[in-house]
Formats: sequence, structure tokens, C-alpha cells
Amino acid sequence: MNIGLIFTLIISFFIIYLGAITLLHDRKNITNKLFFLISIVTVLWASCNYFSLQPIFFPTIFWSRLVLFFAVPHIFLFFLFIKNFPKPYLVIPKKEFFILSFLSLFVMSLTLTPYIFKGLIHNNDIPKPIPGVMMPLFGFFIILLLIFSMLEMVNKYLHADNIEKKSWVVMLTSFSFSYISIIITNFILVNINGDTRFILIAPLLMLPSILGIAYSIKKYRLFNVKAIATELIVFILVSVSLIQIILAQSSTQLIFSFSIFIIFLIVGILLIRSVYSEVEQRERLEVLRLRLEESNLNLEVANDKLKGLDALKTEFVSLASHQLRSPLTAIKGYTSMLLEGDYGEINPKAKETIERVMQSSNNLTLVVEDLLNVAKIEQGGMKYDMVKFNFAELVKSTIKDLSITAEKKGLKLTCKISRLKEYFVNGDEDKLRQVLINLIDNSMKYTQKGKIEVVLSDKGDKVVLQIKDTGAGISKETIDTIFEKFSRGDGARLNASGSGIGLYLVREIMKAHNGRVWVESDGIGKGSTFLVEIDEVKD
Repeated sequence: MNIGLIFTLIISFFIIYLGAITLLHDRKNITNKLFFLISIVTVLWASCNYFSLQPIFFPTIFWSRLVLFFAVPHIFLFFLFIKNFPKPYLVIPKKEFFILSFLSLFVMSLTLTPYIFKGLIHNNDIPKPIPGVMMPLFGFFIILLLIFSMLEMVNKYLHADNIEKKSWVVMLTSFSFSYISIIITNFILVNINGDTRFILIAPLLMLPSILGIAYSIKKYRLFNVKAIATELIVFILVSVSLIQIILAQSSTQLIFSFSIFIIFLIVGILLIRSVYSEVEQRERLEVLRLRLEESNLNLEVANDKLKGLDALKTEFVSLASHQLRSPLTAIKGYTSMLLEGDYGEINPKAKETIERVMQSSNNLTLVVEDLLNVAKIEQGGMKYDMVKFNFAELVKSTIKDLSITAEKKGLKLTCKISRLKEYFVNGDEDKLRQVLINLIDNSMKYTQKGKIEVVLSDKGDKVVLQIKDTGAGISKETIDTIFEKFSRGDGARLNASGSGIGLYLVREIMKAHNGRVWVESDGIGKGSTFLVEIDEVKD
């Protein structure tokens, strides 16, 4: 078999192979599609080049015209590739695309007529082309597209980042070598000297530009080393089986070699596709990992901002609460003086109004104190004066102070403590008094009628305080969140004056005493029982 044909087939197969594996990597990518089309047109051009010297089926003039015919789409597709690379979609303007497409089709149609290639003359059995009247137009169009492609590559190189610059250098170098070599050997030498010796190596001269494009795509796409190795192994196996077909000396050997070639080709394609699938899966996982890291970073930044805002909020609450203290003290002082008659006798109706002002001032004072304590807790500035004292006495005195308020609301506030038992604890008496006030006051707010019973007992080494009411009760859905900051529970509709921080403050104070607080309720309308547990100090 002719060595030139073997050489052309092997190089052509390699070019098609490069185009195919590139397309398989991402079939939706327009850049990969353009490269695949370039590889096909290159093989068709190279094949026609060979048959222009070794004609079969058709005369030499037919194959020579097809050489020029396929040269046009080759340059056009290469220009589109350069214009588009490395984008996955077509970026060339539609108007420019349609104009170039029309001109290319027009020039391609002319190549099949005597206007560009009139015929051949034989000089010493060497065919020499006779140019037609439109040959300058063909040459001008081809050279113009080549120049535009070169300028586009230079422009993109100048504006490329570090990753892309190397790709453009490789493409520019390989492109220049291939096309300058082709112009010299396949056009200048053939038309001037009639030298056709280098036509057979046209596929080899075109190979650097194809390899340059393939390298650039792979470099930019960051192909996996495993994928490249797989492609190389498959190519070697398929190439060897192709050579066996070419060198087959009998029908049986030809059929056998062809069968092996088809098997290797199919298995190779499936193997490459499976490797690509694995690589893409890893790339997706890597993208997800990077996105997760970015999300975590964004969450950290947002969390830091929230912490800053929370600190500002706490500082504002502390400042505002301090500013409210002075006018509240003045209101309470003057109201008390009015009620005691320091400014003369007042009528009963006015006295009733002033008593309401006094009550509202007391309620607001409790809210301000709670806000200040919450601010201190969040700023880490809450101080506790831990001493040993009788918790039972604290409970009794607190209930005595709150009994008048309970009576005014028509509620019965009772206390159940064994007289034979003393309940000593170690803690801050003022802070624990605030716990009792907040819990009993909370029960009074949400109990419209009935009673509130306070029971003090011990359980093992713990002192347990129970505050039972016949009030609104708590649903199972909100019972776990009742001690959260600004949580008001189901009874909020019964009392709009609550701040939602009293129970939160109770929980934090009990935590500081190594104790705990919780609530039990059978549901809405069935009352509640708040329980406080703290370590008992034995004598």
C-alpha cells in the first residue's frame, strides 16, 4: 500500500480523534463544536490534497478544486474559533457572522468553477494549476481571514490574564508555523515552480495548528490528567488496529482487523466518556465545596456583623434604661407626695387617677430594671454577691410585698412553707428576689381570676419553689420557648404590657446560681406551674 496514503490516514485519524474527544468533553460548548468542525474540514482538505496527486474515481482537476473548496471553510471556522475562544457560547455579532458566512459560501461555490481554477498543465508529468480570473479574489479572501485571525489572537493575548496568555502564545506560534508552511509548500512552490513534493506532507504541516488548538482548549478547560492518559491509551490502541487494517493482506485478516478496530473504538469511546463523567462529578463536587466555603465565609461575616449590631443594641438599651431611671424616680416621688397629701387634699377621682400613674410607674420601673439587668448579662457585667441566707424568709417577704397588688386584682396569693424547716441557699439575695418578683408578677399578669399558690419544699439536696396559678396556661408548642428573650407565649393577648424579658432574666439569674427554672402546664386555660430549683446549703 502507498506509504503516502498510510501517512495521510494516520494523521487524519489523529486529527479527527482530537476533535472527537474534545467534543465529547462538553458537547454543548460552542468552542468545542467549532474545533470538531475544524478537525473534520482539515481531514477533508488533507485527503483531497493527497488525491490531487493520486487521483481515484475522479480526475485530478476535481480533487484540486476540492482542495481550494475545503480551504475556505477551514479558514472561516478557524477565524470563528479564534473570535470565540474560550467562551462556551457564540460571541461573534450576528450581522458579522452572516456576512462572513455568505462570502465564504460564495467563494466556495467559485472554487468549483473555472473562474478560480481553470485547469492543469503537465510539465514533466507534474500537474501545474492554471489560475482563473477570480483567483486573486480567492487569495485575497483567504489572506484577509488569516490576517484577521492573527490580529485577533494578538489582541486577545494582550488582554488575556495569566492563565489564557500561554494558550494564545501556543496557538499563535502553531498557527503561524502551519499556515506559513502550507502557503509556501502548497501554493507558492506549486504555482511558481510546479513543485508538488510537499503536498503529501500537508496533513503533517497542518497538525501543529490542530495540536495548538487542542492544547489551548485542554489548558483552559483544565482537563484532568487521568482523562488525558485514558485518551492517549485509547488512541494508541485504535491506531494500532487501524494500521493492521491498512497492512491486511487477505480478506479474512482484513475482516478480523476491522472488527478489532470497531471494538477498540467503541470500548475506547465508552471508557473515555466514563472517565469524563467521573472528572465532571469531581469538578462539580469541587465547585460545591468552594461554594460551601464561600457560604461559610459569608455566614461568618454576617455573624460578625450581627454580633456588632447586637452589641450596639445592648449598649443602646443600657443607655436608654439609665436615662429613663431619673424621670421615673421623679414621677414616683411627686406621685407619692400627692397621694400622701403634701400638696393639700385631693378629690377621690383625682386620687384614683394618681394611683394608676403610681402603679404604671412601678411597672415601668420593673421593666427598666429588667432591661438594665439583661444588658449587664449580655455585656458580661452582671455581678453577684453570693452569701448564705434563709431562702424561706426571702419568699415570705416577697409574697407580703406583692399581696396588696394581688388583692387589687382580685387574686388570692398564698404561701405554703413548713415552719419547722429552714431552707438555706448560697446566692445573691437581691437577684433571687427579682426572680421571685418576676415569676409571681408573671402569674398575676396572666391570671384573670382564681389564685396563685407559692410552695417551698426540698428534694434531696435541692430547694424547690413552685408557683402555681389558675391562669391562661401554656400550649405544648410554646412551652419550650417561654424563657427565650422577647417570647410572650400564648397569653400575650391577655396582657399587652409585658416586655418578654422577665422570664429570660429569671433563667439567666438561675444559671448563674447553678440552678434551673422550668414550667409545666396541661395546656391553654389550665393554668401553669413555674418551678425553681437551687442547691440547698446544709449546716
